[in-house]
Amino acid sequence: MPDDFPNVYALILAAGGSRRLGRPKQLLRWQGRTLLERAIGSACRVLPGRIIVVLGAHAELIRESLAPDSAETVLNPDWQEGIASSINIGIKALPDSAEAVLIVLCDQPLIDSSHLAALLNAWRNEPDRIVASQYDSSSGVPALFPAAYFNRLQTLTGDRGAKPLLIEFEPSVLKIPSARAELDIDTISDFEHLTGQALAEE
Repeated sequence: MPDDFPNVYALILAAGGSRRLGRPKQLLRWQGRTLLERAIGSACRVLPGRIIVVLGAHAELIRESLAPDSAETVLNPDWQEGIASSINIGIKALPDSAEAVLIVLCDQPLIDSSHLAALLNAWRNEPDRIVASQYDSSSGVPALFPAAYFNRLQTLTGDRGAKPLLIEFEPSVLKIPSARAELDIDTISDFEHLTGQALAEE
């Protein structure tokens, strides 16, 4: 698609320690690519050249797995404090010209560029509103936040991510349905459900 959103940036959160999985989920391979590579690829198709990946646990190993210049990476030294700390680091990495940020997780492998484009197009029509993914009678990421919310995003704490803001500002949230956003990879069984195959021992 044309580069219609020159001042919107994608923020891919990939700093977690994958404690329940027992290995870096960012590096799990599905259909020839790692989960993180898939997230970067989908984001690049809608926001080319404006991808920021927040790394934390296993940062060097993960950075080495990425193609050169595929995305800007920033390090969250406080990743153990929870996902909110990664959002904080990512918002600080945005340029002053940023008009909005599209927050994406690395562990939602069914999310593709068409859904991200739907979020962006909805925001273009109503640029003062938050745009979130709706699934299972709830809403969450991927979600797009206009710059007016950047300061509030930096006040988040703990491991709930942007969910508190989606609840607080619910009347201002546009919701784009996506059943695919329901699946995130937290455990071995999640990944085996996705692939239909047993996860090989390391």
